[in-house]
Amino acid sequence: MQQRMTTERVAVSIGLMDDLDLVRRAEALGYESVWTGEGQGLAAFGKLERWATVTDTVGLGASIVNVFSRSPAALAQEVATLDVHSGGRASLGLGVAHPGVVEGFHGMAFERPLARLAEYVTLIRRYLRGEAAPYEGTFFSPERTSFWAAFEPERASIPIYNAALGPANVRLTGELADGWIPYLYPLDRFEEALGWLAAGAERAGRDPDEVDVAMYLLAAIDDDPDAAHRAAAHHVVQYFRGIPGFYDRVAEEAGFESEVEAARAAPTDEEAAAALGDDLVGQLALVGTREEVRGQLADLRSAGLDLPIVRAPMSADRDGVRRTIEALAPEADG
Repeated sequence: MQQRMTTERVAVSIGLMDDLDLVRRAEALGYESVWTGEGQGLAAFGKLERWATVTDTVGLGASIVNVFSRSPAALAQEVATLDVHSGGRASLGLGVAHPGVVEGFHGMAFERPLARLAEYVTLIRRYLRGEAAPYEGTFFSPERTSFWAAFEPERASIPIYNAALGPANVRLTGELADGWIPYLYPLDRFEEALGWLAAGAERAGRDPDEVDVAMYLLAAIDDDPDAAHRAAAHHVVQYFRGIPGFYDRVAEEAGFESEVEAARAAPTDEEAAAALGDDLVGQLALVGTREEVRGQLADLRSAGLDLPIVRAPMSADRDGVRRTIEALAPEADG
């Protein structure tokens, strides 16, 4: 696979959209990869299979796909099929998700998520390598972990990222995963979290530099600072109020307890967004003009970020997503 040469690694998420023109535009602008999630809507791999048919070089990332809704074998099949169809461009972002998805949507018990995640990573890698021996696990005990002889994966190893937030999960990422991919993560806590990641890697005898430090980055770009703040704040409160106990908890632990509590207690999303100050929003998102946001990206790279995965606020329409893609595109070597 021929990769476009750039001076910087940048990836993009188009959220839950399934828009072939936006994906083509991201490839044309030199983005390293394009990522999509699924939540409770269109399946990630269905979208990525479509995207593979209209692109040639851009990487195709699923993130996040939760480790409750499919078996490890099914996930290995999905990502290996995408990798074949795209000529080796697939990446797999896993996550434990949260009870709202796992229990509320899939009807499964949200139990022992980190142990389950570790077993998934182990088994997916076994399937890709074609290890035929039985595996005795806590959650799954397949008699063989290999595909039919008629199906040969494009690659025996596909990058696996973990969407970890808490210290134990970040350490597990350093121990097992190829990359770390947090979201709405307070930037002041980033340096501390890199220490957790390194501790996990060292526990497994790995070089911490082997772990690709990626991050989903909400980017609200506008020449009007108030408009940029509102767009970012509105996005953040959807996660604080819609997924309690996860993103809001991380923000509380970073010192924003009063604002998080005010956002949760507000009667409307608009009032909740208004409760979030510039400091908190600036800790969770890239906010400002194009030049200011690109400067914030540069600061994050200096702090240890390897791969920013930028995305527009969920309030952005198709044209807004396109403008974000164009504003933050990597600069080519020439």
